[in-house]
Amino acid sequence: MGKNEVAPLRVALYVRVSGQEQAIKGLSLEAQQESLEEYARERGWVIVGVYIDAAKTARKSLGKRTNFLRMLESVKQDNVDLILFTRLDRWFRSVADYYKVMEILDAHNCGWLTTQEQYDTTTAGGRLYINLRLSIAQNEADLCGERIGVVLDSKVKHGTVVSGKIPFGYRINEEKRLEVVPENAAIILDAFEHYRSTVSVRATAAYIQRTYGLNWDNVRCRRNLAQTLYIGHYESNGRVNPNFCPPIVPRDLYDDVQKLLSNNTKANPTGRVFLFTSLLICAECGHRLAGLQTGYGPYYRCPQHYSRRTCDHKKQIRETAVEEWLFTFLGDELKKQRLEWDIKEARRRQTAASIDRAAIRRKLSRLKELYVNEMIDLEEYRRDYELYTAQLSERTAPSAEEERPNFEAVEAILASGFRKIYDGLEREEKRTLWRSVIKEIRVDKERQITGISFL
Repeated sequence: MGKNEVAPLRVALYVRVSGQEQAIKGLSLEAQQESLEEYARERGWVIVGVYIDAAKTARKSLGKRTNFLRMLESVKQDNVDLILFTRLDRWFRSVADYYKVMEILDAHNCGWLTTQEQYDTTTAGGRLYINLRLSIAQNEADLCGERIGVVLDSKVKHGTVVSGKIPFGYRINEEKRLEVVPENAAIILDAFEHYRSTVSVRATAAYIQRTYGLNWDNVRCRRNLAQTLYIGHYESNGRVNPNFCPPIVPRDLYDDVQKLLSNNTKANPTGRVFLFTSLLICAECGHRLAGLQTGYGPYYRCPQHYSRRTCDHKKQIRETAVEEWLFTFLGDELKKQRLEWDIKEARRRQTAASIDRAAIRRKLSRLKELYVNEMIDLEEYRRDYELYTAQLSERTAPSAEEERPNFEAVEAILASGFRKIYDGLEREEKRTLWRSVIKEIRVDKERQITGISFL
């Protein structure tokens, strides 16, 4: 290049369109890019990069616009002289964001230019005009967002489909509502039943593939099992409608599956099955023990000790030792906990029965008279009223602090021939059996099992 020749401008082209704008003529990604490329070529500028943010709204934070941030990195490396875009609202709809980015551009001698609008940043009047345009654009975006929010609120409230994505088992009818497809709903119901009996997402996905020919992988299977629409419940972005659509799965079955899903853990990548993963709890720190395959068989250890050194539970417990403990003491634990539960319930009923409901009602009546006759103030009335009504409700209130364990399920497992049947099960079937009745098994740092909780 000669001494008096001027190097051509290095320009970066920025293209943005939101999801709603992609179908609008003149705002497509292709139309913007072609227009900018032609504009740069006509002036002999060198295009050093094309940065496209598709389906990104200018109302979102800069951190959500990935390619915009990539473009700024090029600016910081002094690789860009000018940023070219079609209109100011392609660039920003926020005055605050605009000035944050302008600090970066000014620090690296980089300018910007719109091809369809005229702006002058060199004068106070020109900068004021930009502020006004950005403020108007931001206000329009906010109003648009509010209008969309109102529409979505109404749709959810009235059970109208919000988007075209619907879960398997439903279809959209002429009223834009979800209705059940009976033949597909039967498959969903079968999947829930199969998972409840196997407690295995992998086995359920394989069963659906084998039985119905549907291409369900583990991820899709788990997503379907957690889908709230199958009980008619819609919840998204703070919008809730418990009766959004007809349910496919009974509530009790759905709740059972969610409980099992929350207790279950991801499949071991090695393919090994640990019988007590998610059941064994460290009695020292409260975290779950992790399975470890050794040359002597499966063991369990506290990851808080081995990974973080935050727990002094350093001894490992053999899987066979846990099995033997259960074979030996499960029956005794069942009798013990059932007796403790019965005693606790008897005491609760005795306490409730000792409360004289008639006497409490008389006190409430007397309290009302005292207040009406202005012998006590409102604060005293409220305090005593809450006390008496609480005592009255305690008289017949059910025990709601904790749910009664399913002792009957444990009894069924301990029926005659249990050990013989157990020894004939596959490892995954053994794991399923224990998870169906046991909530947790607590192990201390001396490898002693200190307690067990039933589901």
